[in-house]
Amino acid sequence: MKIIKNKTYLKDYKKKIEYKHLNTEIERIKSIEGLILDSQNLKSLIINPLSITYGIEQKKGDLKEIYTAKINQKIRLYIKPIGEYPYNIVEITELEFLKIDDKHYGDG
Repeated sequence: MKIIKNKTYLKDYKKKIEYKHLNTEIERIKSIEGLILDSQNLKSLIINPLSITYGIEQKKGDLKEIYTAKINQKIRLYIKPIGEYPYNIVEITELEFLKIDDKHYGDG
C-alpha cells in the first residue's frame, strides 16, 4: 500500500508528537506505517491481527469514511482511504494520513 501524508498531518505530527519528544508514540506511528506498507490492500490491513493491537477501526456516524489508529490512550491518527465512499476495500491501495487528534479522548 501507499501512504500520503497531508499538510495537516505533518503539522500535527511536529506540534503534538515531535516537539513534545514523545518517543513511544513516534515508534508506534512508525510501526503503524510499516503495517500499512506491508499490507496489499485495505482488506488485508483490517483482517491483520496487528490492526487490533494498533486499534485500527472504522469510525461510525458522520465520519464513517474515516479510519482511526490508536497512538496512545489520548491520541488518535485519522486515516482516509483514497477513493469514493462506499469503499471496495479490496481495491483500496492508498491511504491518506489526515490528522492527529488529541482533544476528544480524555487525559490519556
